[in-house]
Formats: sequence, structure tokens, C-alpha cells
Amino acid sequence: MKRKKKITPYLLILPSMFFLVLFIYYPAVKTLFKSLFLINSGNMPVKYVGLGNYRKLFSDETFLKSIVVTFEYALVVIPVTILMGYLLALISASGRRLSPVYELMYAMPMAVSMSVASVIFKLLLNGNLGLVNHVFHLNIMWFTDKKYALWAIIIIGIWMGLGLTYIFLLSAVRSVSEELLEAATAEGAGMWQKVRYIYTPMISPTLFYLFCVNVGSALMMSGPVIILTQGGPDSSTSTIMYYMYQKGFYVYNYGLSYSAAVVGFIIGFTVILISFIWEKRGVHY
Repeated sequence: MKRKKKITPYLLILPSMFFLVLFIYYPAVKTLFKSLFLINSGNMPVKYVGLGNYRKLFSDETFLKSIVVTFEYALVVIPVTILMGYLLALISASGRRLSPVYELMYAMPMAVSMSVASVIFKLLLNGNLGLVNHVFHLNIMWFTDKKYALWAIIIIGIWMGLGLTYIFLLSAVRSVSEELLEAATAEGAGMWQKVRYIYTPMISPTLFYLFCVNVGSALMMSGPVIILTQGGPDSSTSTIMYYMYQKGFYVYNYGLSYSAAVVGFIIGFTVILISFIWEKRGVHY
């Protein structure tokens, strides 16, 4: 009987583990394995080259630039998305009459696919007929000007990530004890004091989770780049994922594509690992 009880939990998680291995661990190991080989056009390894693909990768200025572009994108999108989601969650949770309307509007990006969002912003940011240029009296070629192309991708990234971030933070903000907030009000605490000393510590696990999710999303950014800029102009919007896509599906250099995927994984893993080390001091459960 005791032995059966010990086995039962493992049997319950077996289906989840099966799909985790099938769709996460197996592809990851296969990618690492193939990055060490010369790959033919049929995506089959033909010759072991060791770290040769990685040497070629880091001698390619386009790839090095894609790392910089990815970091620039992430450094803007991640904090802005979380801060805006936090602010909108606080507004929605304030109990105002139009809160349900705000909730619907802020969550709408979740219902829109990346490709549809890209087409919408292609129209909004059109250099000649776009609504943004018309309303703000601008003359910016958003997708063809090297100075603004990445900012256009950043705007799309923030808009796409805002819905999920908002929903999680709204749920977290609403879970904060009303008694605690009322006590703070009775003590004379203003909204800023409540946000700093009550809301933020109480929802810090959710903030940490969203940070990790947004790191992954930033490293995976490629959809709007593929649809709108193709990495240009002058590789100013070429991210690691777009570089991997281009080498794999246009040049058919699968070895470099696999190597770029491994480097992207290492970067993401390192950022998340550092975040978990910081979590022990900054996150309150």
C-alpha cells in the first residue's frame, strides 16, 4: 500500500512529463547536437565540425549586431510593458464606473495574433498615409528609416505584451487584502505609499513571473520583423530569432541557425538564472 502511494504521484505527472520531454527537452538536445555538425539541405548532419559553426557565428558582424538589437529591444520593451500593465491594473482595480470598459480595452491585444497586429501597425505607422504621422504632424518613415525602424518594432512588442501582463497584474492587485489597504488609509498613507509599501511587495511574485515571461518573449521576437522590415534597414531590426530564421529558411545554413538558437538559449538562461538569484532578496512570498 505504501509503495502504491509512492508511485501514484509520479503516474499523475507522467502525461505532463511526456509532452515536456517531447516538445521541450528533445528539440533542445537535438538543436545542441546539430549545432556541432555541418548540415545538408535535407537538414541532416553530414560532418562533425565541433565548434566550427560557433566560430563562424561570432565572426559574423550581422549576428553580433543582432545580439545588440535584441538587448536594445528587451531593455525597452520589458520594463515599459510591466510598468504600463501595472499602472493600468491599478486604474482598473480602483473601482471606477468604467473599469469593465478599461478591462476589455486593455485585454484586447491578447485576442490579436502577431501577424494581424503587424498589419494593423503597418497601416498606423505608414510613412505617407499612416494615422500616427497624420495626428501628430510627423514625417517619419517608420519602417525604412534606420533611426526609427527598431522603435516601430518596440511599439508593436509593447502593445502585444501588454494584454497578458495587464491580466496577470490586475488579478494580483485585486488579491491584495482590503483590510490592509483600509488600515493604510486610516494611517494617512497616500496612493504612492500604498503602491510602494503594500501593492509592490504583495504582488512581487507575479512581477517576477512576468519579467521571466517577457524575457522569453523578447528573445523570441521575430514575427513583426519578418512581416514589416526583414531585419532592415541595415540590420537595424535584425534580432537573434530573425537571424536564425533567415539562415535556416533563406540561406539554408542550418548549422549556423542551430548555433544561433543555442546562443539565444544561453543568453536567456543566464538572464533568468541571475533573476532567480536576485529573487531571494526582492521577491516576497
